[in-house]
Amino acid sequence: MAYYIRDSLHDAPALSQRRPTINEFFLSSYTLSIYSGCELGCPYCDSWIYSDRPLNETISVPLDLPQRLAQELDNVDRGDLIAISALSDPYQPAEQTYRLTRQVLQVLADRGQPTLVLTKSATVLEDTALLQRINEQSLAIVMTTLLTADPHLAPRLEGKAPPPALRLEMLAELKRAGVPVGVALLPIMPYVNDTDSGLRSLLRACAAAQVDFVIWDYLHIPNERHRFRINEILARLGSYPASYYRDIYAEQTVVSSAYRQERDATIATRCNGLALELRAPHRLFAGRLAPRNEAALLLKHAAFRDRTSGRDHIATIQRELADQIYTGNIDPNAIKQTPLAPIICPLLGLEP
Repeated sequence: MAYYIRDSLHDAPALSQRRPTINEFFLSSYTLSIYSGCELGCPYCDSWIYSDRPLNETISVPLDLPQRLAQELDNVDRGDLIAISALSDPYQPAEQTYRLTRQVLQVLADRGQPTLVLTKSATVLEDTALLQRINEQSLAIVMTTLLTADPHLAPRLEGKAPPPALRLEMLAELKRAGVPVGVALLPIMPYVNDTDSGLRSLLRACAAAQVDFVIWDYLHIPNERHRFRINEILARLGSYPASYYRDIYAEQTVVSSAYRQERDATIATRCNGLALELRAPHRLFAGRLAPRNEAALLLKHAAFRDRTSGRDHIATIQRELADQIYTGNIDPNAIKQTPLAPIICPLLGLEP
C-alpha cells in the first residue's frame, strides 16, 4: 500500500523548462508531472533510479499544482504542446482521491493549451469532456503504454497496471468520442517482448482498436542499479544469461545501433502492413501547433522513416534542420532543399 503525502511545490516549477528540441514521440515542448512517485510501480521504469526509496512506496501530492500551472502558462506559447507524462502515471490511484489531473486539465482547457496525456488507467475516461474541449480548441491526444498483448506476460512486466485489453478498450472509447489516441510500445525489452510473434500480436491488437498511431523505443539502462533491476526481471521471467544483454548493450545505456536498425525495420514493415502510422500523423496536429513546431515535427518524423530505411545521412540532415527551425534559426535555402519544402515553406511564410 502506498502512502500519500499532501504537499506543495514550494519553490519548484510546475512545468519543465522548454525543451531545446521538440519531442518527436509526444509532440511536446514541455513536460508536466502531476504526482511524484507512482503506485503502479512498473519494475522496468526509469523512475526507480531517482530515489533511494521504492518508487511505489510514497506518493507526493502537490496540492497547489493547478494554481502554479495557471500562473506559469502566462509565459508559455499557445502553440507549444504540454505532455503530461514524465515519471509517474497521472491517473494512478491517488487521482481518485485528489483529482489533481482533472484540475490541471481544467486549467489547460481554460487556456486552450495543446495537451498530450500518457496513462495506463481507464480513469482518464472520466475526463473525456475536458479532453474533447481541449481538442476542439487546439489539440488533445491520449496515449497508453503497452509492452505486450499477452495477458499472462503483462502482469509479470507491469505489476499493478491494468490489463492490455482494458487499455485498448479505453483508447477505442476515447477515439469514438473524437479524441485522438496512440500507443507507446515502451520499452521494447530484448528477449522479452521483442520477438516477431509478440510484436505481431501487439500490433494487430493496436490495429483492431483503430488507434491513430504507434511509437516505440527500447529499454534504457541508465546505471548499474537499474541494470540489476532488469536482471531480476529477466530471472523471474525465465533463463536469460547475462551475456544476452551484454551482446546488445555492452556497457552502454542504450541498445546497439545494429539491433535498433533491425528491429526498427521489422516493426515499421509490420505497421505498414497493418496501416498503422509510425508517429502521430500530420492530420492530427496540422494547424494546431505553432508553425515552427509543426514544421520540426514533420521533419523529424520524415527523418525517422529515412533512418528505418537505411538513409542515415538524409535522416541526420532532416533532424538538424528540424532542430534549427524549432529554435527559430530558419535558413530558407536549407528548407527549400528538403522534399518537404512544399509543405513547410507555407507554414513558415516562405516562398516554395
